Amino acid sequence: MIKSAAIVKTKNPNSRKELRLQKLKLKKKQAKERKASKQVHPSPMSSRVRPAVIEKDDSPPTRDEMLQQAEAIGLKVDKRWSDANLLKHIEELQWATQNDNS
Repeated sequence: MIKSAAIVKTKNPNSRKELRLQKLKLKKKQAKERKASKQVHPSPMSSRVRPAVIEKDDSPPTRDEMLQQAEAIGLKVDKRWSDANLLKHIEELQWATQNDNS
């Protein structure tokens, strides 16, 4: 039995492309259905817990505050001292007085 060379293929070369597009359309449709049926239960604004705002003064003390502290503890301050040097002397004197009392 001899087969003819004129065998007609039934597969369309676009069938894979069409199949892919059909799957894509189906996924989009399912996503829309999920979004449409999604139930959202938002809480009222008044019931939301808001963290308390506590402002901490982490900034270094000003020069005036340091001069007042030095005067209170009896430290003789030289005007040429920088803020860092003045703070260091105040902390050393306070540390020394705390350790002498205990």
